[in-house]
Amino acid sequence: MRPSEIEIRFFDTYYFSNVITNVLADPLAYIRHLDDFYGDGREVHFSRPFPRFSALHSFLEFVIGDLIMETGDIKLDIRQDLLANASQSAEALNGDPTIFPLNEALQHYGFGHASFLGWLSERGKVFDDARRDDVDEYYSELSLSGVVSDLVGRCVDETFYVLFTNRQLLISFNSMMSRQINDIDLDGVPEEYLHNFERSGALRRVGVPRWAKEAVYFRDRGRCVLCRCDLSGLLSVGSDKNFDHMVPLALGGLNDITNLQLLCDKCNLRKSKGEAVTSDFYQAWYEPNAA
Repeated sequence: MRPSEIEIRFFDTYYFSNVITNVLADPLAYIRHLDDFYGDGREVHFSRPFPRFSALHSFLEFVIGDLIMETGDIKLDIRQDLLANASQSAEALNGDPTIFPLNEALQHYGFGHASFLGWLSERGKVFDDARRDDVDEYYSELSLSGVVSDLVGRCVDETFYVLFTNRQLLISFNSMMSRQINDIDLDGVPEEYLHNFERSGALRRVGVPRWAKEAVYFRDRGRCVLCRCDLSGLLSVGSDKNFDHMVPLALGGLNDITNLQLLCDKCNLRKSKGEAVTSDFYQAWYEPNAA
């Protein structure tokens, strides 16, 4: 088993992670917004077993996409005043007022795109003439060009990399999703999704793909997350028995990599089907105070 690699540039990664943590800590505060993610029949799409682009990836894409496209905090009038009153060029200021957060993110990852000044120039305008509608239209055109989708993809990958190690957050996310699955009545499920269900409100148990087992094994460092016994050398990656659904399928849990954890045989047998359980213990990489 050899872990894959990901290039991490960390642009607002921890900010995005914090937003996701806050949403999951109090989903009711965002219920109207979240309904656009899993409401109105969308929840049935999450019945597909073990997609590589996991349910959490989809959630991150949904939230981060909104955050990146947010223009409400851009105080255009203040930016125009800063530029108009500056004795230096825009580049000499403490930050260029004509460069917006979306531009900064795209530049950070090396995604080429039209500047706001260039976009305005094509329309016979200058920065002092710009209005809020121009900013919204500029963001919209960048989105339609596909470059924002590429940016969101990079941010999703990085944020997932950070959050996948946090099993408490994963169990919170999967508990939120299980409530949606649990409310599904098979009478309303499209025919192409029916085979994913054991019954109304519960998904069918399927084999865990090897790639998911390897990822969970590396994340949990080959140890049972409950009793912390060492399973390296004892575990067969060909077997499903040590890969536990944190939120049980019987409670509406997903067949998703983010809903898996590593358990020893004894802990797996002791864990009740009626419990959604993980632990706060993580294997340290090294002892900072060791002699």
